[in-house]
Amino acid sequence: MSKGYKWIASEIASLDPHKDYEQIWKLSTCYYVNDFMMNFLYSTGFPHFILPPRGGEVIARGGKGKIIKQQDRRESDTAKHFWRWFEYGPSDPITQRSVAQVNALHQGVANQYPGRFTHLRDFTYTMCWIGADMHRLRLRVGLPGFTENQKIAAHVYWQEMAKLFRGENSTEISDFPDGFEGMLRYMDEYEAVDWEYSPDGAATCEAIFEQFSKRWFPRGLQFLGRAMLLSLLDEPAHRVHRLPDPGFLTRKFFEFGFAAMMVAKERILPDPQLSTPEKHRLAAAGAKDPLKV
Repeated sequence: MSKGYKWIASEIASLDPHKDYEQIWKLSTCYYVNDFMMNFLYSTGFPHFILPPRGGEVIARGGKGKIIKQQDRRESDTAKHFWRWFEYGPSDPITQRSVAQVNALHQGVANQYPGRFTHLRDFTYTMCWIGADMHRLRLRVGLPGFTENQKIAAHVYWQEMAKLFRGENSTEISDFPDGFEGMLRYMDEYEAVDWEYSPDGAATCEAIFEQFSKRWFPRGLQFLGRAMLLSLLDEPAHRVHRLPDPGFLTRKFFEFGFAAMMVAKERILPDPQLSTPEKHRLAAAGAKDPLKV
């Protein structure tokens, strides 16, 4: 049964964000975010997640990391975890098993690079960024930020997610900030640190830009993918990784394009009836149908 032409915003507004935070997060992400946008979030997120030199070190691994050698697979693996978390929420065993896998992967890397995963604020910052950076980006391109329900829900959702993650040697995350504004302050303080430039961090950024550009732009226009990411990344990522400035007009072009895309999704085009994970499952089922092979 159809949910109506524009139904997502009213559904979010009708829910209690203290109780229905998982549903609000799901509605805010799994319906509006498609595979292109998920790849975009991955590509703008990782330059932030590796602001400290230790981040680039354990990701690039001297040029041998998956993010360098198997770019599409690394993005796909991350996106699969994100889709599970966004769809099911921290209370669901599916999410809990997914986070346990990530914790195990981190511990495996920590065994090779002892001490790199003892900095728990790296974990907290990453969760704050995933939960609140879209709000900041929206404001930066001239759009309204999250609604009050979305702010409350984002904070409670990621506060609960933080309880699932572990640092090195199963250390619990205990410094998640109070309230959505606290998440924003935490991000500002972390990003204000004068993190040292790292060749591994810069190489990771280049690999991420390459993956995004090759996946979504045809040969000859792949420079547009790189320009888009450079235009929509903020000052801390540019400063720490010494990323080039795309120029005022280029930046404004992509900021306007991003804002126009969001306005079209949220105010003009019909809201999707199915979430992106549901579409993935239908596509997979169709591929397995012998009548459609």
